[in-house]
Amino acid sequence: NPLTALKMSDMVSRTTGAAPLDANDPNRVYETIMDPDKTLPYVAATLKKAIDAYRTIADYDISRNPGVTATLYNTGNPEMRARFLRQENEKRLATGEEPKLPEENYYGWLVNDRIADLRALF
Repeated sequence: NPLTALKMSDMVSRTTGAAPLDANDPNRVYETIMDPDKTLPYVAATLKKAIDAYRTIADYDISRNPGVTATLYNTGNPEMRARFLRQENEKRLATGEEPKLPEENYYGWLVNDRIADLRALF
């Protein structure tokens, strides 16, 4: 979506050397997100942000779980979700319960369920 692309613009620009997106140039923003070759770095940046948030905030490495990363790409706001998971796990550990693991939504479940098909496509 355009807002996500704008949020990831600085990271993509630093990594790829692409000119940053500008909210005052909506045509370029839409062109970027609609072109698969141009949007891929923004998808990657969004996934990296989610992986980093879960590693630093919730102390989970989700980098090898495509279902969880797909869920976060689908739902957004990984920092808030990682904080919620950390807080819930602090409460659970204080009462002797097992920590809760990051969970997938249906979209993430589908990615994990069809991972062999997806890998074959790439």
